[in-house]
Amino acid sequence: MAPAAAGKTLVSFDVDGTLIRSRGVSANKLHKDAYAQAFKEIFNLDTHIDVIQHHGSTDPLIAIMVLEHHGISKEDALKKMPQLNECMIKYYLEYAKTRAGEGLEKLAGVEELLKALKAHPDAVSCLVTGNLEPIGWAKMEALGLLGLFSEPRFGGFGTDFCSGDTAETWKDRTELVRFAAHKGRVALKLDGENGAPLGDLASLAGSNEGLDKGWSSRVHVGDTPMDIKAALAAGAKALGVATGVFSKEQLEACAPGNPNLVVVESFENTAATLAAMGLSPSKVAAN
Repeated sequence: MAPAAAGKTLVSFDVDGTLIRSRGVSANKLHKDAYAQAFKEIFNLDTHIDVIQHHGSTDPLIAIMVLEHHGISKEDALKKMPQLNECMIKYYLEYAKTRAGEGLEKLAGVEELLKALKAHPDAVSCLVTGNLEPIGWAKMEALGLLGLFSEPRFGGFGTDFCSGDTAETWKDRTELVRFAAHKGRVALKLDGENGAPLGDLASLAGSNEGLDKGWSSRVHVGDTPMDIKAALAAGAKALGVATGVFSKEQLEACAPGNPNLVVVESFENTAATLAAMGLSPSKVAAN
């Protein structure tokens, strides 16, 4: 049974550009190939996601934008989204053991930071990512990071929600930050929860009510303006990290002067990153 986590800080991490990065000619290739397979199988389209700008969007919204680029209506895309997601997951997991780490590498300081969070008595860690859930966790496993997250594992994923709003994609990510707080409270049986499933996640969308129950603080970590906007809109602190395509200055400009936003250049200084999350670095060694 997992230890009680009441009063702990929930730290949720984006994946691509935050914990890991794409590299080389095979950058994030299996994920991209899974999209291509799903587009072909479900819509009979020979295409790929790089026909659009997709940094910071969720997997389902990226799919919608690609499909709209090719003249397929949003309505049709949403109708077939469950099939497309299922196809992507099936293809990805079929090759995950040999290819999930292809064109990916963990970023400097990430492993040390996750180890410190797991050893910290006041912290719980999870993923909040636009990746479909099995794909997000498979990437963590391929790069040796899976066992460094709190257990039982939980988070917010592209699998959980898709509004279809491709104009303000950060809003879907806001819901994923919210869902992670709810799911973590249930998974860890905080605040009187008995571990029963949450049921319809969509019914929890659009509201910050009850998100802090069982948590002393919530921090969402990401490398894009969409992560920062999502964190703040969901009532969490935002920790931006300039390891993706956006600079420290660009991330700080998302909410200038907001005390709930901190931006770091990288995770290479574990103690400084913990402090930015509101966690005492000294407690790791003491635990």
